[in-house]
Amino acid sequence: FMLKVFFESLINLIKFINIDNKKKEFIFYSESKFYREHFIDLILNLKKSGQKNIILITSDKDDINFFKETLTCLYIKNYFILSIFFKILNCKFMIMTLTDLGIHFQKSKLCKFYVYFFHAIASTHQIYTNSAFKNYDIILSNGEYQSKELRLTEEQFNFPKKEIVNSGYFFLDNIKKKANLKSKEKRHVLFAPSWNYNKENLFNDYGIDVISNLLSKNFILTLRPHPEHYKRSKNTINKINKLFSNDKNFFLDKRISNLKSLEKAEILITDNSSIVFEFILIFKRPIIYIDYIEKIHNTDRDKIPIMTIDEEFKTVFGNKLNISNLENLAYLCENLINENNVSSQLVDSFAKKYLSNLDHSAPFAANYLTSKSKSN
Repeated sequence: FMLKVFFESLINLIKFINIDNKKKEFIFYSESKFYREHFIDLILNLKKSGQKNIILITSDKDDINFFKETLTCLYIKNYFILSIFFKILNCKFMIMTLTDLGIHFQKSKLCKFYVYFFHAIASTHQIYTNSAFKNYDIILSNGEYQSKELRLTEEQFNFPKKEIVNSGYFFLDNIKKKANLKSKEKRHVLFAPSWNYNKENLFNDYGIDVISNLLSKNFILTLRPHPEHYKRSKNTINKINKLFSNDKNFFLDKRISNLKSLEKAEILITDNSSIVFEFILIFKRPIIYIDYIEKIHNTDRDKIPIMTIDEEFKTVFGNKLNISNLENLAYLCENLINENNVSSQLVDSFAKKYLSNLDHSAPFAANYLTSKSKSN
């Protein structure tokens, strides 16, 4: 299998090299099909604005079938071949949601602009490493809060000054227009733990306890692991499958989109996942944060003295439950479902305060990139 992937990747790298450089204006790179809904609207809006020279490089076979009618899509998964691709890349814009550019993959001198867009509403200075965005030329940020954080980081650590454009959050707009607000199911709980570099984390240490606790109290439970869990916590996923796959009230959501799970849930439980933003901003339903281990991937977090949007969100909408009180989880779920006191007004004002270009983020970003392309 490894050999097959190597040769497929090599053949597609050669195909890419043989494409005329004039046709390599906008190159997208996707690590996995799970990121598709984060960038698809940007691609479609670039096409709508007359851009024909768009190529998607993907490390997920699933994207090939999905995009075959829409644009040139090449599969490069082997790490060695991917490293070569990044080193020799020749294009105007390389657009990705891959952090730590220059660490995982080297920058090419033949690429004019490296563009980053976000796949979460989260702040930039806690759950991402300190140098996560350092080597990008352009950042398409979710809103002014991220611009502020990124500028402070540049000043604090003497990072190169980049272009920051408050374009808004593509993914929220994407699922909002498709969301069915009437699909809610009684007593349906969505459990969506976050991933963490820390070996001690909620999913590995208490995932089974959370699930069995709620199933024993006659809740329907959907587990939505993070894509990273499939790489980092395979044993936990296998254990959960063995224990609960025969329970008619347990569902493991492996779908590309989290939309169906969000639609059904009356309540969402997490520790640090930014899925809470989509859940409240679109569905306006209650959430529970299980207080266990903070997700801090930036060791210099304290040098950026701004409260994260995640902390702010927890303060406004969060219902916290300490891990030592896990036996009260079902009781808290019951209460919050019955009260359902999420204020629409509060939700709307939070979205307006933090997110730019609500409902038209992708057209805004496509216009910006198109005009930037013409002037360069």
